[in-house]
Amino acid sequence: MVGRRQWRNAALASLVALVALGVCGCHWFYAWMAADRHPKDQIKAEYPLKAERLVIVTYAGTEILFNDPTASLEVSRDITNEILRSLPTVVKSIVHPAQVVRWQESTLEWPNMSLVDIAKAFQADTVLYVELERYTMMEDRSANLYRGRVRARVQVAEVAAPRNPVYETNIETLFPEDRPVGVLETTDRTIRTGTNLFFARAVVDKFRDHQVEVKGGRP
Repeated sequence: MVGRRQWRNAALASLVALVALGVCGCHWFYAWMAADRHPKDQIKAEYPLKAERLVIVTYAGTEILFNDPTASLEVSRDITNEILRSLPTVVKSIVHPAQVVRWQESTLEWPNMSLVDIAKAFQADTVLYVELERYTMMEDRSANLYRGRVRARVQVAEVAAPRNPVYETNIETLFPEDRPVGVLETTDRTIRTGTNLFFARAVVDKFRDHQVEVKGGRP
């Protein structure tokens, strides 16, 4: 179980991941970070996620797992870190992602279980379910350009709720957002790290007030 006292470690892990993006001469990342940004709008949370004990369950189909066997674990880990960093007062503890993956591997029928039954299996009161529909690191129809893409259906179910899911949305992210990056400019690990962090933040943004860039500026 991951608790509130560990959020500093989670924040450190995110910082280390960001530092890793600058490794191996990835000058494009620094240029991207330093680029002029668009004006920002304040966006309200879509749903007030809260839990005494939260379990994050990521589902990836056979095609995704064939190409990226650790995709589920990496996605769950980064969402966990982001929640611990930004929602420590409303999400008190989170089941460790490695524990969830081990349970998935030993409980082959779990995809047929209801979200509430999955939560009960971990003695959790809330489940955050992430169904990966797409998870790729290469630009479409290209063998020498990186661009991470994640598309997923996200649901929240609460054991005490009269009807579930209590919240549902679809999320799709790109990393980098502005352009693909050549294989000579960066590494697969750098793109995976950035892709996972971008997606994790997009998921958690649904549950917190945040700012978004206004593309093209305001009139």
